[in-house]
Amino acid sequence: MEFTNRLLNWYHENKRVLPFRSSNDPYHIWISEIMAQQTQIATMIPYYERWILKYPTIKDLAEGQIEDILKMWEGLGYYNRARNLHKGAQYVMDNFGGELPKDKKLLMEIPGIGDYTSSAIAAIAFNLPEIAVDGNVKRVMSRYLNYTENANTRLAHKTFEDFLKNELIKSGANPADFVQALMELGALVYTPSNTNCENSPFKEMCACYRGENVGTIPFFPKAKKVPVYDKTVLYYINEGFILLSKDDEDGLMKDFYRLPQIDGHSDKEPLTTLVHKFTHLHWNIQVDILTDLPENEHWFLFPIKELDTISMVTAHRKILNKLKY
Repeated sequence: MEFTNRLLNWYHENKRVLPFRSSNDPYHIWISEIMAQQTQIATMIPYYERWILKYPTIKDLAEGQIEDILKMWEGLGYYNRARNLHKGAQYVMDNFGGELPKDKKLLMEIPGIGDYTSSAIAAIAFNLPEIAVDGNVKRVMSRYLNYTENANTRLAHKTFEDFLKNELIKSGANPADFVQALMELGALVYTPSNTNCENSPFKEMCACYRGENVGTIPFFPKAKKVPVYDKTVLYYINEGFILLSKDDEDGLMKDFYRLPQIDGHSDKEPLTTLVHKFTHLHWNIQVDILTDLPENEHWFLFPIKELDTISMVTAHRKILNKLKY
């Protein structure tokens, strides 16, 4: 019980005041957990607050238009999260009467909710004894247990989960506090840069604090290099209209508007350049000015004054921002 006592004492003294922590609404917790994936808390908070105002209930989200939902999400990236939230809300309306179920396995039936998110909702919203193991928790437990193997494997996940669930159950602690305390400890103390776990509430209980394998754990194999593709964006403006496209045959950012883009680079002097990084590939973009309006079934003129009303491929929105549009 000493592990849990130290963890919770630290949490109650150091936890951040966050808008989603003031609510025990399972829907609010669901939205916050999805938004926080691959996104820093400071970045996602304004998105979360705007989202809850526009879609205050699961029913509101289920009835929303996907175009509006994607526009609300613009800038957060990983847009399948937004699409799955919409699908998930519709699934909850159709199968659970508009209420998230108080069961981890049933939660995992919902589109976009996997092992981590189902555990987080079950623990935080419903106080069920489930453990949500994210990157923060992996850092905490790898360093605490001196776990030197690949921390991204299923074996590592089970090792951490079993240890923590045993601590949670035997201590009788509140699951919501326990799970959030672990996440917060990883975010504030057991950070990638604080390799010796300075200010750890566990101190001598923690292997890295004691000086074991400092700077080497958690161990994650190096990611493979991603391919880089040369792309040319075509820029055409005339009498308050700009040339846009809805050609998403590349499978990226479906349903988003974009500037016309073709493979390769021309020999022209580019208007501007941009390198945009997706998780699995990079675009090396140069922007060429068009003097004549080309014919293409996917390309069309769009009013410049309405650009802020549509959802647009992030790379191309960046280009427009660089060009003061």
